[in-house]
Amino acid sequence: MPHFNALDIATKNVITAAPHESLAVIRNLMINHGVGRIVITTEDNKPIGIVTKRDIVKFLSIDDTDRSLIEIPVSEVMNINLVIIKPSLDVRTTASIMLDNNISSLLIVDKEHLVGIITKTDICKYCSKHCKGVFKVKDFMTRNVIYVKPMHSLFRIMNLMVKYNISRVLVLSDDGKPLGIVTLTDLTFYTSSLRPVKHPTFEVIPSSLIMTAEDVMTRNPITINEDEDISKASEIMVKRKISGLPVIDRNERLSGIITKTDIVKAVACFKEA
Repeated sequence: MPHFNALDIATKNVITAAPHESLAVIRNLMINHGVGRIVITTEDNKPIGIVTKRDIVKFLSIDDTDRSLIEIPVSEVMNINLVIIKPSLDVRTTASIMLDNNISSLLIVDKEHLVGIITKTDICKYCSKHCKGVFKVKDFMTRNVIYVKPMHSLFRIMNLMVKYNISRVLVLSDDGKPLGIVTLTDLTFYTSSLRPVKHPTFEVIPSSLIMTAEDVMTRNPITINEDEDISKASEIMVKRKISGLPVIDRNERLSGIITKTDIVKAVACFKEA
């Protein structure tokens, strides 16, 4: 089996923008190219920052200047603490660096110029092709799963996401079977309902109080058996463009969840033949 380095498996057509561009431009780039992050570069293609969907949501949630997206330059939002690797770095070490820094992407730079980006999705693509027969899903799945019941409120889900720094919460039936999944992306569609409504004769009333997990969840989530090959989980996540799969046992009850981060952990332990 050939040995792969970071650049071999990276995305080389990196979507970039200048620091003066507005969040409106960044948003359109993300939508048009189907990406969750944009690298901010100088005119000569030197990386100086990176901005993700989560960075934008976090910024807008605390920004009280009443500016529109057109009026906010990405330089105010981008993360300038970049983690950069060399093109020749091996895949296993690349995965370890991603885990050590608790980040979802690494920039690949050669002679100060951006030549690629490697994301958790790229790691999953590698795993789906080159880690077959090495690990099972149960070897790396997360067993302590955060979940709610169908009638739990949206506030409960949001509090769990904030408390545990997670981007998805499973919805389980009383007998422990997955009914649905609520992701951070799902919640963005309900942003307006998460804002308190003021009325001159009433105290502040959260209009989302009566919204439940059942209202917003993606029903019948794709699942995978705990004894499946981990490469299969990687393949499904890449193909379906999702970041996690509920893991079930032989009785179809939830036994864990496997995420792209878990796949990165597996690759960090994988030794190419």
